[in-house]
Amino acid sequence: MLIKTKIVATLGPASREREAIIALAEAGVDVFRLNFSHGSIEEHARTLKNVRAASRAIKRPLAVMADLCGPKIRVGRVAGGAVVLAPGSELVIQRDPIEGTAQRISTTLPELIDKAKKGERLSMDDGRIRLEVVRARPPKQIVCRVLVGGHLKSSKGVNLPETDLSDLVPALTEKDRRDVEWIVGQDIDYVALSFVQQAREIDELRKILEAGGSTAQIVAKIEKPQALKNIEAIVEATDAVLVARGDMGVEMDLPEVPVVQKRLVALCQRLGKCCIVATQMFESMIENASPTRAEVSDVANAVFEGADAAMLSGETAVGKYPVEAVKMMNAVCARVEHYLSDEHEDCVQHSELELAGTAEAMIKAVHHIVHTDRIKAVVVFTVAGTTARLLGKMRLEVPILALTPSRRVMQQACLFYGVHAEQTKKPKHTRDVLRMAGPRVRALNWAKKGDKIVVLAGRPLGTPGGLNTLVVHSV
Repeated sequence: MLIKTKIVATLGPASREREAIIALAEAGVDVFRLNFSHGSIEEHARTLKNVRAASRAIKRPLAVMADLCGPKIRVGRVAGGAVVLAPGSELVIQRDPIEGTAQRISTTLPELIDKAKKGERLSMDDGRIRLEVVRARPPKQIVCRVLVGGHLKSSKGVNLPETDLSDLVPALTEKDRRDVEWIVGQDIDYVALSFVQQAREIDELRKILEAGGSTAQIVAKIEKPQALKNIEAIVEATDAVLVARGDMGVEMDLPEVPVVQKRLVALCQRLGKCCIVATQMFESMIENASPTRAEVSDVANAVFEGADAAMLSGETAVGKYPVEAVKMMNAVCARVEHYLSDEHEDCVQHSELELAGTAEAMIKAVHHIVHTDRIKAVVVFTVAGTTARLLGKMRLEVPILALTPSRRVMQQACLFYGVHAEQTKKPKHTRDVLRMAGPRVRALNWAKKGDKIVVLAGRPLGTPGGLNTLVVHSV
């Protein structure tokens, strides 16, 4: 059974070796995330090599997403890796770097000392730890009172939702630029840009990637309220969106998070862009072998809303049960998809997709044909992957096979809902696509001899945006 909702898994100490990656992929992972907020270039290079080795071993494409650190403010190094902050205690945040203690720490943005004011609130570790500035003493330090305590680890995030830092934190930092210099020379399919606020930040990253010869697509991470003011332009400029609920839940009121999530998923559906829902999906499985009932419902709700993918973070990067987390997420996605296709197809939000032009009209025609005829699968020959992605957004009842001459597009299609991609030689004629389509869908056990499939291609073949041929073909 093809699970149409894709799974993104973050790699880390618990999962970055080849055999662990194979186990995760066999459990259902489609896209592996390299978190550039942690680890060195050398570590990421080894992990990337392991992903590609795993892909060859299981004979299945796997996509890799490089997630840039962005202007994330982080706690500096902490003695022993973690300290305990007690509620009611005072914590000094100083400008100069130090090895942190329970009384004094530094951060990766020393200039915040100049901006934070008395009475403003801070949070750390995705809001788990909360503080209030009680004395501001620029340029050396600020003194905070711990409102909600806990274990504070090295490199955990720091948020200042009430402090204006707009002139200090560009979306693409110097570290990001150095990382992108390395990324453009690697076999990486997606680059995620953190803390996006404007479409021009997407455009800037795209120019850098293209100048370096990279065809990696861009994932805009939405986590700041400022992004919502420009959200349509951002979604139009990007290739995919990641609903980053961790910082979002710290930067804005918690009751707003599910509303923003639903809004973003719907907008991506309307504009034909992939949408990933992330953060704390199965957070409890970092320590426990089973998720909570609420977490299961959270993942299910993301699928019901129309998300193309769900992402695991700490669950697979540092958790005790990475494979079990993937298997559970796969099972939840499968159950919801079965529910939607079995009796409740009317729940699927395919009708919201805004399309125009010949190619787009044909994609809508495919939806109509699949629903009115006994079609077993859709096969599309694609050069850039756009048609395959848009077909996925139509939420067809049947699986989609994307045939492409591009290994990059084959790997990028791992993020497309309901799409299985295979690399093939570029055919000379549309009839060659028809000859390839039947045996491929039979090999996948999607159809048998005599079944009908829909085949899409363009004339001349291989012209991006040239989709103009639709054939109902008997296998």
